[in-house]
Amino acid sequence: MPERQQRVQALYEIALTIGGKETLTETADAALAGYLRKLNCSVGGIFRATEDGYTPTATIPADPTGNALLSAGIDQLAELSSEAFPSHTEPTAGDHCYLFSLPDFGALVIGKQGGEIDTATRSALTPLNEKLAEACRNKLVERQLREQRNRFEAVFDAIPEPIADTVVEDGTEEIIASNAEFERTFGDTDETPGTAMVPEVTDSDTGESTQHSRPIDTDEGNHRITTETTCETVDGPGEFLFHGVPVAGDQADEYIHLYVDITDQKHRADELRRYERLVENLPIGVYRTTPGPDGEFKLVNQGLVDILEADSKAYFENRSVSEIYADPDERAAFSDRLLAEGTVDNVELQFETAAGNQIWGEVSGIVTETDDGPVFELALLDITTRKERDQQLDVLNRVLRHNLRNALNVIDGNAAMLNAGLDDDELQSHVEGIERRVSNLEELSEKAVTVRSLFDQGRSTTTACDVQALLMRVAREFEDRHPEARVVVDAPEESLYVNADVRLKMALSELVNNAVVHNNRSTPEVQLTTETVVRDGEPAVEIVITDNGPGIPKHERKAIESGEETPLQHGTGLGLWLVYWAMSLLGGDIHIDDADPGTRIALRLPQVGGDAQSQSDSGTGVAVNSGD
Repeated sequence: MPERQQRVQALYEIALTIGGKETLTETADAALAGYLRKLNCSVGGIFRATEDGYTPTATIPADPTGNALLSAGIDQLAELSSEAFPSHTEPTAGDHCYLFSLPDFGALVIGKQGGEIDTATRSALTPLNEKLAEACRNKLVERQLREQRNRFEAVFDAIPEPIADTVVEDGTEEIIASNAEFERTFGDTDETPGTAMVPEVTDSDTGESTQHSRPIDTDEGNHRITTETTCETVDGPGEFLFHGVPVAGDQADEYIHLYVDITDQKHRADELRRYERLVENLPIGVYRTTPGPDGEFKLVNQGLVDILEADSKAYFENRSVSEIYADPDERAAFSDRLLAEGTVDNVELQFETAAGNQIWGEVSGIVTETDDGPVFELALLDITTRKERDQQLDVLNRVLRHNLRNALNVIDGNAAMLNAGLDDDELQSHVEGIERRVSNLEELSEKAVTVRSLFDQGRSTTTACDVQALLMRVAREFEDRHPEARVVVDAPEESLYVNADVRLKMALSELVNNAVVHNNRSTPEVQLTTETVVRDGEPAVEIVITDNGPGIPKHERKAIESGEETPLQHGTGLGLWLVYWAMSLLGGDIHIDDADPGTRIALRLPQVGGDAQSQSDSGTGVAVNSGD
């Protein structure tokens, strides 16, 4: 075969080895092997140009550093500029190494031992080299695209929010891919229609709401949408922030749909709005401040604006909290106390309104921690009217008690003088009746003071009280005071406990006193017993006071048990009312029954365990160690 024909045949067969492979490495390996075989060469390599030089893509042999001829070619390759191709070197006698450019990819190195590649063949390789370079570039791009796709899919699947890849065909948007979270949220896309969930969007020009097959924003050329929407999930309707993003590429109608679940966020926002509306409409002042004597207002509601007679919330801007106090030093003391205790309740303080009026307020507050440090959450109740009423009642009480006591002293003194100067038994009995009435009025006056102190305590903090120990103490006190009476305690050995304070002892003392003083027998007998019972489905302690006296009039019993009096049904004194009110404030109740003879009165209080610190007869607890 003629030399030229042989050359053409060789070049043709080399061309057949270029392309048709799946990867860049496979393409380079096949082409390099074809080059060397058809050119009768023993070594060679295909190299990709990088920022750091040339990187081998395929070499024969696999380790180019072990071959002197190929190593020489690689060394020369590292020194060549792009304009120096093709190039030729003779590292040893009879050996030749040729370097060819692979445009926009790299270089081809071919080594021939003991011979040369003729000039005509080297020139004819140029189009083959260009074809090889194109094939390598294509496989490199494909590899990069494949790697990018793999990275995208990994990110796609790893996104913690529902996401779907969609394509619009014939006006219908179909899901072509979705991540696991999408299927967990909305169901298996393989079992449901492929129509993507695109929320309704209001057109800014027409005002019409439509479901867009492609997300469109009002900005021209920006085919995106971000909107809040409600979507049906496997668990029912949910609130989502929807993002529709177009995919750049040949498919003009491909979009990524991202759904960010904001259901809890929306609910919290709704709750916050409801809370804010509630706070704003409360009839008390609610405000937030920074600590310290000169703390700043961070939030105020309309209630505080009204209480402090301000024109608006703007009144509190750039104003120190101490400025609303009648005495600014009280703000410093209050701030120190709240910081030390963390919470305070019902502290009575005086304030000065924007109009210059002084009012009384009851302040409660807690300390909360924020990123900017501690803040005070405060509530202010206007108690000015109550304080004025209490002051008026105090004055009235003092005046009435003083005047009543003076008048009673005069009446009692005159009655004593009359009694001493009268010989008529009938007239003396009338005078003695006056003296008894005076004594009753004096007793009533003292009980009124006791009742007032009872109410002043309100529902104060109580402590666990040993009922048996308390009964024993009350019994000893009355046996010492009234030796003619028998006061007996019949209680189980095991201690029973209730939450109580001085008011329980007050009630027991009042009942025992009535049973002894108003008893017409020569030996008044009072029995005190206690046991556990069930009250409203819960364990309770029942304290029973039984006497052998004349009993309590039924109209008085009905008034006490009903908790109210009528014009035709009322008690003659405050004693039983004192007991009734004390039990009410302690969370208990009272029951009155006839005994044979006498009266049976039962006091019932919720039972508590004895783990809390309780006080016995020898202790210092309020419930059992208070004066009469």
